[in-house]
Amino acid sequence: MNFDCIIIGGGISGLTCGIKCAEKGITCAIISAGMSALHFSSGSIDLLGYNANHTVVHSPFDSLADFIDARPDHPYSKCGIDTIEQSLAFFKNQAAIKNLELYSNNRDNHFHVTTLGTLKPTYFSQKSVFDEHMKDAFSNRPKVAIINIEGFRDFYPNLTAANLKKSSLFKDVDIISGSIKLPGLKHINKNPHEFRSIDIGRIFDSGLYQEKIADRILKVAKDAHIVAMPAFMGIDKHNETIKKLNEQTGLLIYEIPTLPPSILGMRLDNALKSRFAELGGVFIAGDRVTKGKIVDQKLLSINTQNQKTTELNADFFVLSTGSFFSGGMVSDFESIKEPVFDLCLDFSAKRETWRSKSFFQAQSHPFLSFGVKTNSRLNPIDQSGQTIKNLFATGAVLANYDPIKEGTGSGVAISTGFFAAKQILKIL
Repeated sequence: MNFDCIIIGGGISGLTCGIKCAEKGITCAIISAGMSALHFSSGSIDLLGYNANHTVVHSPFDSLADFIDARPDHPYSKCGIDTIEQSLAFFKNQAAIKNLELYSNNRDNHFHVTTLGTLKPTYFSQKSVFDEHMKDAFSNRPKVAIINIEGFRDFYPNLTAANLKKSSLFKDVDIISGSIKLPGLKHINKNPHEFRSIDIGRIFDSGLYQEKIADRILKVAKDAHIVAMPAFMGIDKHNETIKKLNEQTGLLIYEIPTLPPSILGMRLDNALKSRFAELGGVFIAGDRVTKGKIVDQKLLSINTQNQKTTELNADFFVLSTGSFFSGGMVSDFESIKEPVFDLCLDFSAKRETWRSKSFFQAQSHPFLSFGVKTNSRLNPIDQSGQTIKNLFATGAVLANYDPIKEGTGSGVAISTGFFAAKQILKIL
């Protein structure tokens, strides 16, 4: 099997790279070992959320130049500010083509509410989480109702409300909380206490009971102007569902990201995969790359678990396998390894320095910045110190950035995936 480009990993970075390549007519395949980390994400896009002292960054593009100057090995430094900005515009446009609207606060960050009621800075959020109407409404400090579906155990509206009241942004806001019963449960062969967000999302997608749900929301919301609910209001038909609920209730309804499985992340994952397929990309799911043939600093072919002896050939390859969570790096008691090509990693040799003493450490954990070493073009370095010239590493597998401490996770994924595609397009 021959392609112009093969991407190893089907997360946000690999899909960004694949869509950019496929859009330009390059034959491109993505090999994905399993479920994308997007299913465990908030569904928002972080660009730069925190300074070195963990204070919130309000205007990322005003801070990026200094941020990059202080971190010459950071993936953002290798991409450059122009590419970062281009990649975000490209990503937003590609999502919009699949009817997934992403909103920003002009060029500033905004806050989205977490399931625990804390506030997290981010750059893009889906329309159901943040848009210009929500921004205007919140400026008037209206009454807010936080409402759950009765029996859904991954969200506690009282806890969310109590934590929100601790924030200076919400201290003057009247917040109430409550829950509604989901209609039609006698026709569903499942105990409501077994519901996950995906189960409720499918019910919303069906369109059944929407008028009854709207009536029940109105009764619990009372005189509130804004209603916040967990992000389970549809997987495929969320735009229509939320629009109808807004119209039927006369309220402004927005979604709060939930615990995994993340409906917001699934929507983003579905949109990106659909767009890639629409452009002619080949998505190979449920397979894992096991090794590659490297000759004279060039990767010639790869093998997978399912293909076994069949070699997959390409002119260019992209490693977007993620970090420890998705198996892009593996560790034992003494060392850390990149399992596909045994690439050179940047990490501390002393295991006791891999983590912080406290799990909820404000400064995060050192292991989150471990990853593959690359040159300025994102070509990875092998154990002999040589670069692999037609292989690019992108996203969470990269070294020298901390997605939690910096609030840069999806921004790095998108910009490096886009940057790798640009390098490939220059040559092909």
